[in-house]
Amino acid sequence: MANNPGDGRLDDTVFRDEDLSGMDFQQAELVDAVFENCTLIGTNFRSANLAGARFDRCHLFDPDKNLAADFNFATLTEAHFQHCDLTTVTLTHCRAYGLVLEHCQAQGSDLSRSDFTLPIGTDTGHAAFTMSHCNFAYGDLSNTYLKGCKLTDNRMVEALLHNCLLDGALFTGSDLSNISGRGMSLKGADLRGATFNNLDPREIDLDGVKITLEQTLWLLAPLGVEVDVGTDNPAG
Repeated sequence: MANNPGDGRLDDTVFRDEDLSGMDFQQAELVDAVFENCTLIGTNFRSANLAGARFDRCHLFDPDKNLAADFNFATLTEAHFQHCDLTTVTLTHCRAYGLVLEHCQAQGSDLSRSDFTLPIGTDTGHAAFTMSHCNFAYGDLSNTYLKGCKLTDNRMVEALLHNCLLDGALFTGSDLSNISGRGMSLKGADLRGATFNNLDPREIDLDGVKITLEQTLWLLAPLGVEVDVGTDNPAG
């Protein structure tokens, strides 16, 4: 295979147990391509068409070289990553409606400014993105529209969610401790079963958010409210 496929069409190609580190797939057509147990360290997927592509058990980051794959501006509609190391991988400005990340190491991954809404038609209110059982600590989803998306059972500690619209999103089982979310909206989001410690109702739109009674105490903490959950009456 050429080291620089460029505009070549590689649709439906299956890459299995291959080291494709440093390969240049920029602008390549890789619709429905499959990458299984491949090494993709420093691989360039910028502006590539990866609609429907599947990545399974792939390594896209080298901690010794601090080098990761680049998906900026790629088309990732209906693409699927599972059991992959996506540490510090950049996926900014992508067309990503229907993107799925499952059981991935995605610490420090950057998905900011990507478009998770319908790629065609006039309905800009519908988004699709699934991230589950991933380590997304220190990751970035800033400036994205994720209304109604599924973000369950993830470690999202210290994640950046600035100007992120998460109305109606599902966060069951996710750890949202110490997230940063200037301009973030969580209207109607389901936080039951999630962990959080700094969601400030004065700064974040939490209208209609779904939480448990225990989580109510966590929500009051940033306001400086001290709640006595004891049964004793101090005035009695």
